[in-house]
Formats: sequence, structure tokens, C-alpha cells
Amino acid sequence: MALADSIIKEWPDPDTITTKKWEYTNGVLFVGFARLYEKTQDRRYLDYIKTWVDKYVDSNGDIPSYPAEHNLDLIQPANLFFPLYEATQEPKYKLAATKIRARYADFPVNTEGGFWHKTKYPDEMWLDGIYMAGPYITQYGAEFATSEEERTGSFDTVVKQIKLIHQHTYNPTTKLHFHAWDADRNVAWANPDTGVSPIHWNRSMGWFAMALVDTLEHLPSSHSGYQDIQDILRNVAEGLKNTQDPATGLWFQVLDKGDQPDNWLETSGSAMFVYALKKAVTLGYISNDYASVAQKGWEGVKSKITYGPDGHVVVRDSVQGMGVQVDYANYVNKERVENLPQGMFAVMLASTVME
Repeated sequence: MALADSIIKEWPDPDTITTKKWEYTNGVLFVGFARLYEKTQDRRYLDYIKTWVDKYVDSNGDIPSYPAEHNLDLIQPANLFFPLYEATQEPKYKLAATKIRARYADFPVNTEGGFWHKTKYPDEMWLDGIYMAGPYITQYGAEFATSEEERTGSFDTVVKQIKLIHQHTYNPTTKLHFHAWDADRNVAWANPDTGVSPIHWNRSMGWFAMALVDTLEHLPSSHSGYQDIQDILRNVAEGLKNTQDPATGLWFQVLDKGDQPDNWLETSGSAMFVYALKKAVTLGYISNDYASVAQKGWEGVKSKITYGPDGHVVVRDSVQGMGVQVDYANYVNKERVENLPQGMFAVMLASTVME
């Protein structure tokens, strides 16, 4: 794919793309490469991932630079262990996956059992965090668990987290989810009665929609929570269909406020929705009617991509990385970044299901 090739050309050393090291900002980008490798079997894409992972993971499956803190954003790159182990059979990738999975034994939870997003955000659950950890734990249970107890426990863990955040952040009027929930209701953005944040943020819903689809892909249909997750996904799909911009096929930075003059069309989340909706249609989780929603979204996403004569590809209008904000203005008044890793990753994922 042109975008992946452009990235490799611009950053031949994959560890120079960002300064984030072993963290989701890098991890998601290489997941994009993993999906491209699965589709094309172009070994360059796998080698690019391997070069990055091998800088951090030693022969014992340890990550010496991994901080001691509990942080869901640090879990996400572990998704790369599955394609690397499948392709190489190197034991260190399976060892590393097992060691990351073991971190959940003492991961802090709020009073209802929800994982803290990070140590510095006590009692907070964010939609983003469901993607950072959920698909990884589910695939681990399906492919690497060494006992039925570990396998079932992995599935149960993810289902519980999804259902818990859905219970607290779902808005039945919009059929969308608010960005986050603070169980102890003591941060500035939290509603003092419910602990819920006030805004439907585009990319947070993108993380959540992708998490639902990727979790269902590895969750056995016989699991007691399978239908519940599918029902949540169907509502999300309807909410996304209802908030898609009819003129461009894209989605606004604040999803349900497209009529506001300062709101704007955001690329990374839009591409995430395209991926989630198209994959959900293909796997039979939602109606075929949503294929046209994904197609219209894909046309909009492609309008945000520029191809230079030297092969350089630019993905425009992805919002900068951010945490939970207190109000509408704080979401729409954020920087729009070219070739943001989250945006490039989302476009690569969307391309794997649309092209």
C-alpha cells in the first residue's frame, strides 16, 4: 500500500516515527502494518514490525524498558506478538505475550471492577482503554491460553470491561457512548451524579467500535457475553449511521454536533468507523445495509489523503492525541495533525477491508 511504503521510506528505522517507545501510539501503527501483511503477505511489512518489536523485547520475552506503572496504553503493542509468533515461531514472542497477560493479576480496578485507564487516572475508565486491552486479552485467550481456566478467564475479563463501560457511558438517545466514566466522580470532566464525561468524541468512539469488532472476532459465539457485545455493536452502528455527514461521508470531531459552525470533520476516527463497520458486515455481526455507510465513509477518508510525486503520502486532519476534556470547546479547539500515527494506522486498517 502506498501509505505503508511512504512510512517505510520516510522512517527506515521504525523507532524514529515517534518518541513514545513501547506505547500505543507506536503499537497501533504497527498493527496497521500487521493487517497489511496478513492481506498482502508482503514480508517487508512484517520485517518492519519485527525490527521495532525486537528493539524492546529480549530473548526471554522481557521488555526491560517497560515502566512499572499500570497503564492500558502500554498493553496495546502486545497485539504484535500474535502475528510475529505465527510467522516466526520464535518462543520469545509467546513468552512476552504471557508476561504481559500476567500483569492483569494486580491491575488496579474501581469499585465495580473496571480497570483504571492509568495509574495517574485512578478509578477512570475510557473508551480508548477498551481497545488498548480488550482485543489483546481476547486473542490471548483464544490462541495462547494454557488452560481452560485461563482461556475462559480471558474472555470473561474482556466481556466484563465492555459491558461495564457500556452500562455507564451509553446514551440511548444518540446510540453513542460518552468518552469516559470516573467511578469516584472527582475529576473536572465528570458529572457529579453519574461520573460520566459530557461529550461524544469521534476517535474515542472509533477505538470502542474497533474493540467490539476485534473482540467478537476471537470471542467464541458460545460465550454468554457474545450476544451482549453484538447487541452493543449494533447500537453503535446505528448511532454512527445517524451521525455520518451526508455531504462527505465523514464524521465530525464531536459526533452529534455536526450543526455547530466550529465543529469539523476528523479523519482518524472516520477511518476507524469505516474499518469497524465494514468488518462487522463481512463477519455477519451487523446488517449488510451498513456496507454502503462504510463505502461512503471510505470515499470521504480518501478525500483527506494526498499523494506526492515522490511517493510521499499525507493523511490530513487527524486530531492530536488527548485525554478526556471538560466540554465541547476543548474537543473542537484541538490541533489537526498531518500523518498522525493514529490517523495513518486507521487509514491502513480501513484500506485492508475496503480495497
